[in-house]
Amino acid sequence: MIKEMKQQLIKETIITEVKKQFLEKGILKTTLRGIAKKLGIAVGNIYYYYKSKNDICNVLWIEYTNNFLDFFDTEKMTPIISELSGLEKLRYYYSSLLDYFYENPLYAEIIAFSMGEKPRSTPAPKEIRDLAKPTRQRIQQTLILLYEEGISDGSITAEIANPWYEAWSFNISYVAIIINMIRYNEITEDVYDYYVDTYIKRLGR
Repeated sequence: MIKEMKQQLIKETIITEVKKQFLEKGILKTTLRGIAKKLGIAVGNIYYYYKSKNDICNVLWIEYTNNFLDFFDTEKMTPIISELSGLEKLRYYYSSLLDYFYENPLYAEIIAFSMGEKPRSTPAPKEIRDLAKPTRQRIQQTLILLYEEGISDGSITAEIANPWYEAWSFNISYVAIIINMIRYNEITEDVYDYYVDTYIKRLGR
C-alpha cells in the first residue's frame, strides 16, 4: 500500500512538471530528459512510469477530458439545465466544451499533438490504451444519451439511423474545428457559430 502511494506521488509529480514545461516550452520542445533534470531524478525513473512523451500526452488527455465530463455531469443536474430539451442540452455541451478549451489551452495543444505532430510508428502501450478506453466510452455514452433524449422529447426531429455514428462523427469534426480556431486561428468564431448553428438546426428541422 505504501509503495503504491509513493509511486502515485511520483507519477503526479512528473505530470505536474510536464504540464509546467508544456505550457512554458510547448510540447515539441519538452523532453523527458529535461523533465528529469528539473526534478533532479534519473531519466530512467520517468521511463519506468511513462515510456514516451506520447504516453504522457494520453494521460493528460484523460485527465482533462474527465474533468470536463465531471463538470458537465454536474451542470446538467442543475434546475436550469435539467429543464432543457435534449437538443438544447447538446448545444450546451458543445458551448461548454468551447469554454473549457479556452480555459485550458494545453488541452488543445495535447489534442493537436496527437492528431498530427506525434510520431505514429509506435502505438501507445496497452496500459495507456486501457486507461484511455473508459474515457472514450464516457464521451460516447454522454453524447448518445443527449441524442436519445432529444429524439425521445421530440427536439431532435431529423432522421438519425445510428445515434452513435451521428454523435461521434460530429464530435470529431467539432473538436478539429476548435483546435484549428484556437491554435491556428484559421477559422473565425463567425465560421464556428455558423457551423454549430447549421448542425443544430438540421437536427431540429
